[in-house]
Amino acid sequence: MIIYFTGTRNSQFVADRLSRLTDSEVCDAAVYLRKGESAVFTKSEKYIFVMPTYAAAPPQVFLDFIRHSVFPDGISAYFVITCKSSMSAGPAFCSRLAEEKRFSYLGTAQIQMPQNYIAFFHMDEKSVNREKIQKAIPEIEKLADCIREGRPFPDSGGNSLEYGATKLVDDLYYKLMVKDKAFSTTDACIGCGLCSSVCPLGNITLVNGKPLWNHHCTHCMACINLCPKDAIEYGRNTIGKPRYKGPEKCLK
Repeated sequence: MIIYFTGTRNSQFVADRLSRLTDSEVCDAAVYLRKGESAVFTKSEKYIFVMPTYAAAPPQVFLDFIRHSVFPDGISAYFVITCKSSMSAGPAFCSRLAEEKRFSYLGTAQIQMPQNYIAFFHMDEKSVNREKIQKAIPEIEKLADCIREGRPFPDSGGNSLEYGATKLVDDLYYKLMVKDKAFSTTDACIGCGLCSSVCPLGNITLVNGKPLWNHHCTHCMACINLCPKDAIEYGRNTIGKPRYKGPEKCLK
C-alpha cells in the first residue's frame, strides 16, 4: 500500500511509478484530509509513505494524518521524500513517527524533484525541471527494487540534535509564514475551479466564480502553480515567475 500527500503532483508522480513497479495499491491522503478525517487501513502488508518537504521537514498535516490513522499491528514502513535538493531532517521525523506508531521502520529515501515553492523561491524553467524529473526516474526504480525485495533503504541518517533544530524552525515556519491571505486572483481568472479541486485540504471555495481561501492552507502551492491561466498571485512575490505545472506536463 502506497499512501501519498501531494500539492503540485511531485509525490503523486513518485507514488504512481512505485505502484506500477511494486504492484501496490495507491491511496491519496487528500481524500481524507479534505473531509478532515483519518483513515482505517486493514491490509497487513508493506506500507510506503510518499511526501514532500516543507521547511526541511515532512508536511505536518500528513504526519498528523498518519499519526491519527489506524494501521495493522507491526506493519513494515518505508518513507519516500520528494525534495529540491535534500530531505534534510526528514528521516528523523519519519523514524520517530514509525517508532510512535510501532511500525517496523525500513528507512527513508529521497527523490529529487523540481522546486514548486513559488511564494518565496526562484522557479526553474520547464527544460530544467524536465531534466530533473528524467534523472529521478531511475532513482525511483532503485527504490522499487528495495521494496519488492523487502530490503531496507540505505541508512539515511538523522539525529536528535538535527531533529530538535528543524522542529523548532518548522514550528516557527507554520506559525509565521504559512498564511493564505496573500493569495489573490488577477483579471485572467476564468472561474474554472481547478484551484479548488487540486487543493489537498479543501481550503478553496468558489464565491461568485472566484476562489476564496479559507485559512486552512499548508502552502503546497498547487493552486497558484496549476492554474491554467496563471491567474493567481501570492502578493507581489510571484509576479513574473514561471509556474511549475507538475511532472507529467514537464515531460511532454
